[in-house]
Amino acid sequence: MSTAPNGARHQAAAQPRAPWLDHRWWLQRVRYYVPIVGWLPSYDTGNLAVDVKAGFMVACLLIPQALSYSSLTNLPPVYGLYTALVPALAYGMLGTSRHLSMGPEALVSVLTGTLVKGQLVHLYAAHSPSTPPPEAVEQFATAVASVVALLSGAFTFALGMFRLGFLDSMISESSLRGFISGTAIVIIIGQMRIVLGIAASPGDVHSTPWNDLKFMLAHLGQTHAVTAAVSLGALAVLRILRIVKARHKTVEWLQSVPDTLVVIVLTTAVSWAAKLGAAHGVVVFGSVDGDLPHLHLPHPPQYARVADIVPSAITITMIGVVESVIVAREYASRNHYAVSSNRELVALGVANVVGSAFGAYPAFASLSRSKLNDRARAASQMAGIVAAALVAVSLLGLLPYLYHLPRGVLAAIIVDAVFSLLSATPGAVAFLFRVRAWSDLLLLVFICLCSVAASVETGILLAVVISLVMVIKRSNMPRIKLLGRSTENDNDFYPIGAGPPPSRTVRP
Repeated sequence: MSTAPNGARHQAAAQPRAPWLDHRWWLQRVRYYVPIVGWLPSYDTGNLAVDVKAGFMVACLLIPQALSYSSLTNLPPVYGLYTALVPALAYGMLGTSRHLSMGPEALVSVLTGTLVKGQLVHLYAAHSPSTPPPEAVEQFATAVASVVALLSGAFTFALGMFRLGFLDSMISESSLRGFISGTAIVIIIGQMRIVLGIAASPGDVHSTPWNDLKFMLAHLGQTHAVTAAVSLGALAVLRILRIVKARHKTVEWLQSVPDTLVVIVLTTAVSWAAKLGAAHGVVVFGSVDGDLPHLHLPHPPQYARVADIVPSAITITMIGVVESVIVAREYASRNHYAVSSNRELVALGVANVVGSAFGAYPAFASLSRSKLNDRARAASQMAGIVAAALVAVSLLGLLPYLYHLPRGVLAAIIVDAVFSLLSATPGAVAFLFRVRAWSDLLLLVFICLCSVAASVETGILLAVVISLVMVIKRSNMPRIKLLGRSTENDNDFYPIGAGPPPSRTVRP
C-alpha cells in the first residue's frame, strides 16, 4: 500500500476552506443584509421615547396618505394601508437608513394606477357586452398591483445584488425634474375633478392627461357646490399650515402638529354633524372592512397581459430607486452616518417582494415623510417600525370612524402633497436660466410637457433615453478647456487664446 508524501499531505491540509462552509461567514452576511440583527441587541433604550414620538408623527401623515394614494392606483383604500404596513415593517428590519420612510408614494402610485387602468381594459373586453361584477374588478386590480410589486421588488433586489446602486445617477437632474413636474401636474388634473365633486368622468381609459383637463374644464358647470367648498376649504387649511410651519421653523410644538390628521378629523366631524353625505349628496368614505392582510402569493390574473406589466414594473423600479436612494443619501449626510446604496436596494427589493404576498402595491421612499422623520429626530429604524405598528392598529380599529370623511378631502390631501413635488421646479428653472444652461432648460420643459400632453410613461421613457444619450455623448466627446494665468502673480485662470501662457491647467 502506497502513501502520499508528507509534503503533499501538508499541501492538501493547507487548502483554504470555502467561505460559505464557515458559520462566521454566514453570520457576517446576515448582519450585513439584515441590519436589525446588529442594532437591535445594542439598542439604546434611552432613544425609545424619541423613536416612538417620531413614529407617531410619521404615522399621522402615513395613514392619511395611504388612504389617499390608493385612489391613484384604482384600488380600494385598505390596500394603501397594506402598502404602508408590510413593506415598511420589512424595511425597518433590512434598511440602513434611520430616516427613510417607506410606503405609498405619489409618483409610484400614479404609475401603478395607470397600469391597472390599462389592464382593466382586457377584463372589460372579455366580459363584453356585459360588465364584470365589482368583486371581479377589485380582485383583478389588486392581483395586477401585487404582481407589479413582486416584479418591481425582484428588479430592485437584482440591482442591489449586482452592485448597480450607482445607476440612479444616470438620469440627469433636468430630465428627472421635468418628469416629476409633469407627473405632479397630471396628478393635480386627475384629483381636481374629485375635489370639485364633478360626477362625470372620461369614459376612455386611454385618455391622455391633456384630454382629462379639457374634459374637466368642459364640465365645470357640474361642480357640486358643497363638495367643492369642503374640499377646497381643507386644501386651503393644509396650505396655510404649511406656510405657517415654514415661517416658524423654530417653534417646536407647531412643527409637531399633524396637519393632515387634523384636517381629516375636523372634516369628518363636520360631515357627520351636518350629514353632508345623506342630506347634501357629498360622496363620503363609506364602509370599508379593515383587517390585517393575509398571505396570498401574487400571480397574474386571467386576461392580464404580462408583456405590458413588465415594462411598467421596470419604469416603477427606476423612479422608486432614484427617489429612495436620493432620500437615503440626503438624510444620512445630514445626520452624519453612512448608507450603502446597494444594501438599500436589497432592502427595498425584499420589502416589495414580501409586501406583494400581502396585497401591497409597489412601495418606495417618501420625501415628505422622511423629512418629517428627520425633523422628529428619529434615532434609529425603530421609528419606522413604530409607524408600521400604528398602521396595523388603524387597520384593526380606525376605518369605521372614517365613514363620514368626504372623499374630496382625500383628493385635497393628494393635491397638497403633490404641491411639494412642484416646489423645487421654479428654483431649478431659475438656476438653469441664470447659468444659461439652455439645453437642460429645454429638456426639462420638453419632458414636462410630454408627460402632461401624452402620458407619464412617455415622460419617463423620454427622460431615460435622453439621459442615456447625454451620458454616452459626454463620455465619448468630453468638453475640455485649456486654462492659464496671464501673469505669475495672477491667481485667476482664463481660457487660453492665441499662444500659451507661462502656466496652464486643464479643466474638464
